[in-house]
Amino acid sequence: MNMEGLEYDLCTPHGQDRCACYNARGMKLIKKIAPLAVIAAAALLLLYSPDIAPKRYTDLATFFQVERKRQGYAGFSVAAVSDGSVLYVDGFGVEGSGREIGPDTRLFATAAAKSIEAFAAYTLVREKALSLDQSVRFYLPWFSFAAGRGDPTIRNLLTHTTGLSDSVFKDAQPASLGLDTAVRSMARVIPISAPGKSFEYLDMDYQVLALAMEKAGGKSYSLILADRVFTPLGMKASSASLSEPAPRGAASFFAIPIPRAAPPSSIGASSGSVLSTATDIAQYMAFLLGPEKFRQGPVPTRAVAALYEPLLPSSSYGYGLILAQSEEGRFAYNDGAIDGFSSRIALWPAKKTGIAILVAQGSFLQSLLSLPALTDGARRIVLEGSAPRPFPLGRLYILLAVAACVHLLALALQTGGALRWAKEVRDRSEAKGGSGPSRFAAFRCWLGIAIRVGIALTCPLAVGLGFGQAVSWNALFSLEPSLAVWCLSACMFGFLRNAARLAWLRGHLSIRRPR
Repeated sequence: MNMEGLEYDLCTPHGQDRCACYNARGMKLIKKIAPLAVIAAAALLLLYSPDIAPKRYTDLATFFQVERKRQGYAGFSVAAVSDGSVLYVDGFGVEGSGREIGPDTRLFATAAAKSIEAFAAYTLVREKALSLDQSVRFYLPWFSFAAGRGDPTIRNLLTHTTGLSDSVFKDAQPASLGLDTAVRSMARVIPISAPGKSFEYLDMDYQVLALAMEKAGGKSYSLILADRVFTPLGMKASSASLSEPAPRGAASFFAIPIPRAAPPSSIGASSGSVLSTATDIAQYMAFLLGPEKFRQGPVPTRAVAALYEPLLPSSSYGYGLILAQSEEGRFAYNDGAIDGFSSRIALWPAKKTGIAILVAQGSFLQSLLSLPALTDGARRIVLEGSAPRPFPLGRLYILLAVAACVHLLALALQTGGALRWAKEVRDRSEAKGGSGPSRFAAFRCWLGIAIRVGIALTCPLAVGLGFGQAVSWNALFSLEPSLAVWCLSACMFGFLRNAARLAWLRGHLSIRRPR
């Protein structure tokens, strides 16, 4: 090989240009790979770093204490029932105001609220004060949908089969409205199907039920629950009235708790805003699973079994509980969330076992992944003696946070380098003696802007299709603020990057434009 020729070639202007070209390409490749390398390194670090959890848990106290940290929760209270008796109640961490959570700390029992309301309705049905197949209009003569379409029954309210969908009705009503006014707002809505034909989850169904219960029982909703459920079962700290100061919950921003204000109104009590404690929920589950152990309950022992039966042949919804089959037989559960709070109640009646978790934190990912994993792990410990450690969602949040920071930083640097990028495009255009590269670059920028605007406009719609209901950006920030901030910030930075590039390209194109 002629080393002198190679040395001579590198010393010529042409050779130096080639070196500069190779260096530029190398730098571009490094810039593209570096973000992915950082994310991959973070993933490997999280994957192989020591885990604080044992491979298997054998007691509930250790399980919940350790998993609160591994799942990224600020605080929660828990209750477990075995063989129809209270086995375990405790609290861990803090709620939104920084107050420590114990077994007697009042939190919003969002998952149990519908079950408690349906149970109270069941007591009215047994006394024939309320009829499952009676029209809602019998109790609320003014009740109707738009144009008088549809005539739902109490059974339809209990099973979410009124024909009304969240896709055509704003389920969350302003806090200033009373229960009566909130329910009357349904009169402006046209149902999407006839009553009993389709399942459409709607919180307002249970608010209509609450109003019908008030008319049938002759008392306020909060008093009906107190007289028919809370007092007979010794649930002394539970209430459907928010007259007392309510606890503060928290949103989850990449598992970092952000305090949120307490719900300001009690109109949602019938769909989630019931205050209770782990101790009280344990008593409630104990009666549902072992009524024979109570000297006197709201209903006779033999009547409890009906709570685990579907209210419609085509429905998997019973008295405020979703019904399914598991390896332990019939499985009844419900999940629930309001601003800053989430919870889950799970019952296995054949095993007389139940688990409930009241969380002072609201997060879609945690509700979707962590809460089912925690209730299932606790069930395994109670019934089998041990349970494997679940997936650590807290680590996933850390990885998502790293990915979001790297992504947004890359977009910010690209926005700051818009002038340099435009000069490179200009140099390529001048080298080719035309404006083709500049015009193509401008087209890419406009396409990038259109894509970002499209994502910002359609993201709530796409999520809404997955949920089967209308979703706004405000709802997305309530469901999962970390991912919502990431998505919207990425759209904003992407828009600014392309707008800045267009601004610099415009000057070059105007200079190249023939006179």
